[in-house]
Amino acid sequence: MSNIAFGMSGKMRPQIRPAEADGHVGEILFVTDWLALPESRVMKFRVGTFANEDDSDMEQCLTNPVGHENIDGFMLVSLLLPAHFNNNPIGEPGSFGLNYAMENVRFPAPAFIDDRVRVVCTLTDVKDHPKGVLVTTHNVVELEGSERPCLVADWTVLLRRVDDLG
Repeated sequence: MSNIAFGMSGKMRPQIRPAEADGHVGEILFVTDWLALPESRVMKFRVGTFANEDDSDMEQCLTNPVGHENIDGFMLVSLLLPAHFNNNPIGEPGSFGLNYAMENVRFPAPAFIDDRVRVVCTLTDVKDHPKGVLVTTHNVVELEGSERPCLVADWTVLLRRVDDLG
């Protein structure tokens, strides 16, 4: 496994220019390596989001029937960011992405501390937009050893060119 969070085994596919991405709709863009969810990272996430004992009443979280070892769904959503940064082949020099929409977010199975997950990302839509190109992906965060994923979400990013700002 790569020492980069969600690094990819083997070589990344060549870059796909946003203007040509519509020819790849329906394709799997990437599958990440498996990534463990250690308690140290979970605690950093809780501190970073103020969802820790110093900043909020954690009694309900820490005593819930699922157990406090349960990974927060928002942490699972946040894992899509490094997965895409490190693996998404759509882009070109001088372009950048802005979050546009996150839809159909579901958490079919719980994930727990020390579980391993990976992201399978499929390109589902590409549309022109007055300020760039909207790229939508269907993201499944698979849970090792489970038939059900721990997250499914459709994420739309507006890809823009730096040259067009102004």
